[in-house]
Amino acid sequence: MIPLLLHSVSALALSGLLLQAAPEHAQSTTLIGQVLDQTTQAPVAYASVGVLRRPVGTVADDQGRFALNLSGANDQDSLRISLLGYAPRTMQMAAQRQQLGRSGGRFYLLSAPMQLAEVVVRPGKLTRRIVGNSTNSYRVSGSFVMNTLGKQLAQGMHVRRPSPLEQVSFHVSRCIYDSLFYRVNVYQVLDGQPTTNLLPEPVYVRVRKGQTQDRLVADLRRFHLTVRGDIAVSLEMVKSPGPGELMLSVSLLKGPVYFADQAMSGFERVRGFGVGIDATVTEYRNN
Repeated sequence: MIPLLLHSVSALALSGLLLQAAPEHAQSTTLIGQVLDQTTQAPVAYASVGVLRRPVGTVADDQGRFALNLSGANDQDSLRISLLGYAPRTMQMAAQRQQLGRSGGRFYLLSAPMQLAEVVVRPGKLTRRIVGNSTNSYRVSGSFVMNTLGKQLAQGMHVRRPSPLEQVSFHVSRCIYDSLFYRVNVYQVLDGQPTTNLLPEPVYVRVRKGQTQDRLVADLRRFHLTVRGDIAVSLEMVKSPGPGELMLSVSLLKGPVYFADQAMSGFERVRGFGVGIDATVTEYRNN
């Protein structure tokens, strides 16, 4: 199900289907565990837990605890636990269940800091440019219609030449939650699909009730990250918000937009409109 409901726009039809119920003969189970750092034994906050290539997943809480609803049909699937800054862990579901009994419900991740590519700056004229969708519209907006952990909404954008990424920002047209907590992701897009997350570590932003006057900004300059070609900047829900509504500014065209129930199951691309997410890059032009 596309997790965005547009307001003041009638030309867009929502597509997709809700998750199908498991067959009656498949026994439903709940996988309960905690994600820990293998070296420090400390909880790993907000790790992603999901079944590869299936819309089944969740996000651990700030203490690394999670509960994932599964059916017997998932036994031959692979479960992946991942977080930027750690080596992802993938095991067949049946093996994961056996290990849970031996480890007391604990899953360990090994720290694996990402090495960023060296940036070579040549003499030339420096120009800051904003890519993506900078709409601040209050008249046309969209809201998440399924507030589930791991849900992602991304704006596609194109960077013409290798450019340092300074910041990303997004515009909230309405928020009636007391507080929302999102993870920001920056993906390289290949063949129309967001793939590698380019950030070396997790980045989080908080949205508070009534915070709609200015664009919310995530400063990424400390990463010295260079981007090029098609990228997608997403907001990922990593804390249950409870009842309420978050609406982002929307404009016709200036897409594409990408949706995912879980990043491990892949993204759905939709054209025809864009959401209020942009990025500021620095371009160097030869004299």
